[in-house]
Amino acid sequence: MSFYKPEEKIFVRKIHNDGREQALLEYIQSHSSYDEMHGHPEKILAAIDEFGREKDFLMNVGRSKGAIVVKMITDRKPRIMVELGGYIGYSAILFGNALKQAGGHKYISLELSPIFADISDTLIRLASLEDIVEIMVGPCRESLRALREIYPNLRLDMIFFDHRKVQYVNDLKLCEELKLVAPGTTVLADNVISPGNPAYLEYVRLSTKKKAEQARIQSSDSDQLGDYSIGDPFLIYDTLTVRGLEVTGVPDAVEVSYCLGADFSMSRS
Repeated sequence: MSFYKPEEKIFVRKIHNDGREQALLEYIQSHSSYDEMHGHPEKILAAIDEFGREKDFLMNVGRSKGAIVVKMITDRKPRIMVELGGYIGYSAILFGNALKQAGGHKYISLELSPIFADISDTLIRLASLEDIVEIMVGPCRESLRALREIYPNLRLDMIFFDHRKVQYVNDLKLCEELKLVAPGTTVLADNVISPGNPAYLEYVRLSTKKKAEQARIQSSDSDQLGDYSIGDPFLIYDTLTVRGLEVTGVPDAVEVSYCLGADFSMSRS
């Protein structure tokens, strides 16, 4: 397996657009195989990987960890899947195509940056996946609340977390509060080893008793909460760390957490 160029220390994830994303789009549009890419997601992904290896680092999920998620999609056949952190559309193309092949209905990509969302939209259309992939632009929590407003009865079959790591727990709790997570939902979280996310791993592994205790403490200080969510402490997850590699070859993993349902008994034990 060939790896991407290393990530530079000066590159701040998903915040600063330093031009490499636009350079990627121009690279693809001037590629010798561009005409062959229309309607062929795999050829587009191959060109993006080529850019990452030969030109500049891109913060994509990559083939190794991407295969973990694709297998989950193939095995569990979600109807509706949402990703938090779309970037330039690599995961939306890879997972959106897998969802389509599995008979799914909708892949919704949440992206903060309008610049990255525009590039993603262009590549998704090149892949002919616009019929199944939808991009929502704006702050993630606003988009999650908008999803609940647009689809009052929506329950997500699968969620992929790949945005700001410090927001994983708070945003999973918001998904719980909005009832986007329910029994049968599979939650996947990237980068739980590199750079690591101990707070997230602790949360999905906590007993309902401990989560309920934390929720009571948090709600008692509700004036200081701001836009922080309490979640549904009674939901329990069957969770597993599946190891893979970053696009640079660094060991990493995806946390796969299956929502089993609610357990109120442990809150009284």
